Amino acid sequence: MFKKIKFKKLLMFAPLMTLMFCFNSPQNDDEKMQTIMVSVKNTLSYLHYSPKPINDAYSQDVFDKYMESVDASKRYFLQSDIDEFKKHSTKLDDYLTNGNLVFYKLTVDRLYQRVDEIDKMAQDILSKPINLEENEELILEPKKRVNPADAEQQYNEWKKYIKYNILQEMETLNSKEEAQKKKKDSVISNKLPDTIKYAPLSMEKKREKATAEVKDLITDSFRRFKKRKKMDWFSVYMNAYTEVFDPHTNYFSPKSKEEFDMNFTGKVIGIGAIIQEKRGYLYLGALTIGAPAWKSKQLAEGDKILKVRSKPKDEPVNVVGMLSDEAVQLIRGEKGTPVTLTVEKKDK
Repeated sequence: MFKKIKFKKLLMFAPLMTLMFCFNSPQNDDEKMQTIMVSVKNTLSYLHYSPKPINDAYSQDVFDKYMESVDASKRYFLQSDIDEFKKHSTKLDDYLTNGNLVFYKLTVDRLYQRVDEIDKMAQDILSKPINLEENEELILEPKKRVNPADAEQQYNEWKKYIKYNILQEMETLNSKEEAQKKKKDSVISNKLPDTIKYAPLSMEKKREKATAEVKDLITDSFRRFKKRKKMDWFSVYMNAYTEVFDPHTNYFSPKSKEEFDMNFTGKVIGIGAIIQEKRGYLYLGALTIGAPAWKSKQLAEGDKILKVRSKPKDEPVNVVGMLSDEAVQLIRGEKGTPVTLTVEKKDK
């Protein structure tokens, strides 16, 4: 069943950050990023109330912060990648001053290369039987992990990580079954009407269900990653510079700055519902009581969003496969303006 729902939007708010940077784009992306780097450096050096030296020591701290932000779990980059990156570790102060993008481009291009390789690894791992009985060691704490030495070690680490997630999913299924059994036993012992469904799965069925769930989650995770623009990582890179300089100083990309301004000035308007992304589709999450989505009485948590029309005369935009933050931009607008959603109702 498909429905189109039209309603007015809800005013939302966002908290204030300590400091933000945003610069108008000159020509292309490279020139934009170069201009931002130089401008941020000048802002930190000359406008900050307590500037710190921008030198090799600062550069090393920025390097560590950035690596931690990009690959905190040490699952993507090989040790050879890190060794190559380290050649730049004391030059980041100079890169900031001169607007040099060499390190940023090197790391982001390599990240996307590794993610593509690991996506294929994961699909290969999930296409074969995994021995869940074999005892293996998997270090989860990032600070105790090391980057894989080569592709073979990386494959084995991802195999253990996937195995761990399957076992976790099976444990969740066991817990749900135990909870259902307790409810049923309680109903029977108290001689109450037995309406509780309890149909325990075999261990093999649990394994199949858990493996399918993990495969869906991993596939969706890589899909969303690949849809991200490389420019999105520039904010991560710049925030490494600003946060090392001062933990309370943050860089805002033009997009983030626009969102901040809209939120802070009270111009960000939404429908009063959380938008969730799962397996390439967008769904309505919890509805805010009293908000337009709730007042419409036509929407419910779990409804699948298929199209969004932001303006009455515009053609609806297909949002299937779209990232949630992109869809939110279509749904939001100035207070009082209508938005029309085409949704597929959740199965009853």
